[in-house]
Amino acid sequence: MRITKDLLLLTAKDAVKRALFDSSDIVCAYLTGSIIREDPLIGGTTDIDLIYVHSIDAPGKREIIPITEDYHLDISHFSQSFFSQPRKLRADAWVGSFLCHYPIVLHETNHWFDYVRSAVFAHFFQPANIIERVTPFIEEARRDWVNLQNQGSDLGHDFIHTYLKAIKNAANAIACLTSVPLTDRRVLIDFPLAALGVQMPGLTGGLIDLIVPPDPIEPDWEMWLNNWNIAFSSIQQIDHTPLSYSEMRRPYYEKAILGLKDENNQAALWLLLWTWSLISSHLPKNGSSQKGYMDLLGQLMLDPDHFSNRINGLDQFLDAVEETIDNWKVSVGL
Repeated sequence: MRITKDLLLLTAKDAVKRALFDSSDIVCAYLTGSIIREDPLIGGTTDIDLIYVHSIDAPGKREIIPITEDYHLDISHFSQSFFSQPRKLRADAWVGSFLCHYPIVLHETNHWFDYVRSAVFAHFFQPANIIERVTPFIEEARRDWVNLQNQGSDLGHDFIHTYLKAIKNAANAIACLTSVPLTDRRVLIDFPLAALGVQMPGLTGGLIDLIVPPDPIEPDWEMWLNNWNIAFSSIQQIDHTPLSYSEMRRPYYEKAILGLKDENNQAALWLLLWTWSLISSHLPKNGSSQKGYMDLLGQLMLDPDHFSNRINGLDQFLDAVEETIDNWKVSVGL
């Protein structure tokens, strides 16, 4: 099946029509995320990020509705009251940023979206508001580094996910100086442009160095993905499987990794590591499905035996990000 942007837009419009037929409390529906891009596909797959704003309390925070194996609806629900404070939204790196970066409105009542967006957009790009969006990312990244440092050799079960989360938050701090946060599949696709945007292209190499081994290895994508799939199947068996890792999302991640591994193997490795680390953190520490994951960490020298060096590298990367933010603040007069 050939997936085009027009097909994705038509699917979104049909979904909104059905939602409006079933509910009278939706005051606005708009699209954000990958569908805004000229090419929304990675590895032939994508999702449709759809926001519903309700006049009453939202029925739930999020739902994922499969359409085909290669694309699905990812619907977030908000109550209208969430948008009542423009100042708060200007400091919101996720909802606020995507609200102000070329959303596509599919439904609104009484010009609701135009009114809300104009109120937020008016001061959104003022330096003080940009720093409000950036600061939580780098502060959380530094807190995670401190926690990992304090663990010493007694690393917790989810130490790699904490490590990757610190990297991603630091990368998002850079990205939000000029644009929107980085989504999971696009971290190492979009970060190089974000680093260029603040005239620090070397940050990209610094990030990559944190996930690859010091000496080059020959990637075994077949084995890695086979073991990743075993772990993905295992997480389906636990209570309260994270919605992002429900079975319908497997192709969304797997095909993206496959699509990236030849043209941008660092981006593929990031996505493999990021998803696998979160899956692993939800599975029993000594379960059979963990062996492939620990083997991968050993090959990448991200295992406990080598982790102290990685912590030092993360510290240096965070220092560089913090210095970049400080320099940016000086350049804009903050």
